[in-house]
Amino acid sequence: MQREDAIFPGDDAPDTAHIGAFVGNSLVGVVTVFPAQFPGRPETGGTWQLRGMATTPEVRGHGFGRELLRACHRHVKENGGTLLWCNARVPAQAFYEKAGWMPVGEVFEIPTAGPHIRMCISVA
Repeated sequence: MQREDAIFPGDDAPDTAHIGAFVGNSLVGVVTVFPAQFPGRPETGGTWQLRGMATTPEVRGHGFGRELLRACHRHVKENGGTLLWCNARVPAQAFYEKAGWMPVGEVFEIPTAGPHIRMCISVA
């Protein structure tokens, strides 16, 4: 993967938050959250999207992902959001469900990233 493959529209928007997890000075996890309409539910306000969540293989299973999710929940709530959603990779679905997220709809394919399922959680 090239660095350019991880740059998305809105990454530099003032209300976008990029959150990192560190061990000492080493970055071991990242996630981005930003205000975004929940697909298929234009009537729902206060929605934010979680995108690009990842941890390094050596820290998986040690709570860094869970802490990144908690940081996202706090950030969204502090900024007036009420619902956080994501397009989760199918293999990560159980991780999100364990954290209280709910699947919405059916599995779909993202051509460059494989099968995904939309998931959401209330942060109110």
